[in-house]
Amino acid sequence: MKQFCFLFLFLISIQSYSQIVSGYVISDKGELLEGVNISLSGTYIGSTSDKMGKFSLTTEPNRFQELICSFIGYQSKKISLPMLKNGQTYELNIELSTIGIDIDNINIEDQLNRNNTFENIDSKNAKIIPSSNGGIESLIKTLPGVSSSSELSSQYNVRGGNFDENLVYVNGIEVYRPFLIRSGQQEGLSFINSDLVSSIEFSAGGYSAKYGDKMSSVLDVKYIKPTETKASTTFSLLNQNLHFQGISKSKKWSYILGARSKSNSYLLNSLETQGEYKPKFFDFQSYINYDINDIFSMSLLTNFSKNIYQHTPQTKKTRFGTISTPLELFIYFEGNEIDQYETTFGAYSLKSRPLENLNLNLNISAFQTYESETYDILAQYYLSQVDGDLGSETFGEATQNIGVGTHLDHARNYLNAKVYSMEHNGSFFLDNFNFKWGFKTQIEEIRDQINEWALIDSSGYSLPVAENQLGQSINEATNFELNSFLKTNIELNSMRYNGFAQIEHKIGRFNLNSGIRTSYWDLNEEHLFSPRTSISYTPLWDRDIIFRFSTGYYYQTPFYRELRNFDGEINRDIKSQQSIHYVLGTDYKFKIWQRPFRIVSELYYKNLINLIPYEIDNIRIRYYATNDAVGYSKGFDFRINGEFVKGIESWASLSLLKTEADILDDNFLNNEGNNITPGYYARPTDQRLNFSLFFQDYLPKNPNYKMHLNLVYGSRIPLTPPGSYKGQYDFSIPSYRRVDIGFSANIKKEGQNLKKYNPFKYSKSAWVSLEVFNLLDIDNTISFLWIRDTSGLLFGVPNRLTSRLINLKLHLDF
Repeated sequence: MKQFCFLFLFLISIQSYSQIVSGYVISDKGELLEGVNISLSGTYIGSTSDKMGKFSLTTEPNRFQELICSFIGYQSKKISLPMLKNGQTYELNIELSTIGIDIDNINIEDQLNRNNTFENIDSKNAKIIPSSNGGIESLIKTLPGVSSSSELSSQYNVRGGNFDENLVYVNGIEVYRPFLIRSGQQEGLSFINSDLVSSIEFSAGGYSAKYGDKMSSVLDVKYIKPTETKASTTFSLLNQNLHFQGISKSKKWSYILGARSKSNSYLLNSLETQGEYKPKFFDFQSYINYDINDIFSMSLLTNFSKNIYQHTPQTKKTRFGTISTPLELFIYFEGNEIDQYETTFGAYSLKSRPLENLNLNLNISAFQTYESETYDILAQYYLSQVDGDLGSETFGEATQNIGVGTHLDHARNYLNAKVYSMEHNGSFFLDNFNFKWGFKTQIEEIRDQINEWALIDSSGYSLPVAENQLGQSINEATNFELNSFLKTNIELNSMRYNGFAQIEHKIGRFNLNSGIRTSYWDLNEEHLFSPRTSISYTPLWDRDIIFRFSTGYYYQTPFYRELRNFDGEINRDIKSQQSIHYVLGTDYKFKIWQRPFRIVSELYYKNLINLIPYEIDNIRIRYYATNDAVGYSKGFDFRINGEFVKGIESWASLSLLKTEADILDDNFLNNEGNNITPGYYARPTDQRLNFSLFFQDYLPKNPNYKMHLNLVYGSRIPLTPPGSYKGQYDFSIPSYRRVDIGFSANIKKEGQNLKKYNPFKYSKSAWVSLEVFNLLDIDNTISFLWIRDTSGLLFGVPNRLTSRLINLKLHLDF
């Protein structure tokens, strides 16, 4: 008790040596302004100017801090303060202009997020980062702890978790993606429209209780609330975007609209499988705000998307194997694939602020998806050895056939899913104390009809053959087994309830965030309680550094796909997967060459309990639907970002990871007939090393010409061949290496006058870029096609990703 009292008095004594910033606020016409909001960025400390325009507030010593000044009808202003010593007083007079614009939420929130595990990302970089997939997710993939080995997909893994373990919020509403997608080719557009985004926050683990029930990460995106009328459009060989925003004369109404269309034909034609690709992806989003009065406001977020994927494959030629045993696979195709995904989403929000320090919100949302997956594709393949003898006349040619067969894939899959939710949340803040709470009810209705099978015929016999017909000729056998078969009709209705309460409190140089989350699902009748806590400490040093630690329980209640096993059966008794996070991190800000830099590093360990084992087919996850595994993830993440080139931000990320799991009470017989217990095996996301770089530069004498570089390296990923047991064979997908580069030119600057017949005369600004995807033309692999030769030996034939391509992009602002 004595030690606690001493610590309490010590913290109070630190606050007693306060630093004062005071002065007057005037308009650009010299008038004293009353009621101007003045806050210290990254804290709850704030003040307002009095009748004489005077203000005063306290700051922390030995810190580079920033004041945010805002007042209705005037331009918000950010002012960097010098580093103040203990007890120092600083006089500052502020002048505000009468032009109203948005406050830059990114910079304000960045200071708050230094005390937790969230990273802020500038949404402007989403428009310029060279990436064949594009969008906000391309930026997320460059962050530490995040990995992705497919440029065709917007999905990503975080610290050993899979795609399904990531939360995505838009304006506080959880959003979903289609269920049936089995490879990135059919994926289309992600929900987030980068033209509408105002702020992006991302946490790779250790996040607070207000965020929902997933085990890996949170992406929290907020859309713009316009304060002026403007528009933009983007044209490229891959996609076309259009956005328009405006505000009424009364300033009560504001709206932002966005439409996107995308066709991956140009991109997919660079794949090894030649054929006719006809993907068409379209979506429309709107975000409408109405300020009823000073207390109440409401908003409506809507989204409609329709994705149609048509593919008629013709041929595929792949070379693989080793230097000593080069192989070639040639395939002729018949048939086609037609997939459709139609999604509708709407969210209504009512916000109220009855008191200056009290916010109350009510959110009602509805999500519906219609999905169909239909294909009949016959593939006749020829597996041959390639002549590797340098002195041979047939060097480099396929000479000896070692396997001939047929692959027949059939599917008629239809899914209809609906998710309705109602949520109340609120916050109450006072000085350095903030209390948040929330309650949510969710209804889920899922209808799923599955009918898919595959037949493999190799060298005159079907695989597998019924046991009682082994050894018979094809004429003698009467029954053949399909290599895989799945047929089911599932109806699933359920309700979920969850809530949270958390406090954020600053005591001296400590920041505490502590809360608890609870949930109940009527399908498995499971009650869950998830305590979560994080604490940060800012030492009284000359260097601006923060230390933080986060821990908590993260339960992932099963969604539809976790419930369904390989046979299409639903396990209604399945329980939630559990992850206990331990995250220790530092956040260090400094200056080099008079430019800002920041280093963030985190050491983490995740204890995984009640895991549901799974396998990955391209980007489709297939679950065992049983809680019979345990595991762990551990690693280290590092990121440095700053102005390596003056005026523009770049960053580099490095991640080291190890994640393993153990299926309890499992075993298999090896080739010698011995019973083997595998124990811990590498999980399908065990990518030990991941490095990414986003770098920007411009011509020293002409900053209108810029270069943007996106580099990614990910080490090998473990792979389990079909029909084998985890840990039985040592297979892996080769390392993922990719370099995308873009060159942009500003062809009209804002305020620049152009000649009468210039086509860009009526735009506010314009820029054009030339992008080169997969600059080094590396053959990356996403998955394997497994076939057998005449002796029954199994071969993994790589399915490779896109090759080098050039993309031209034009962006106009109005």
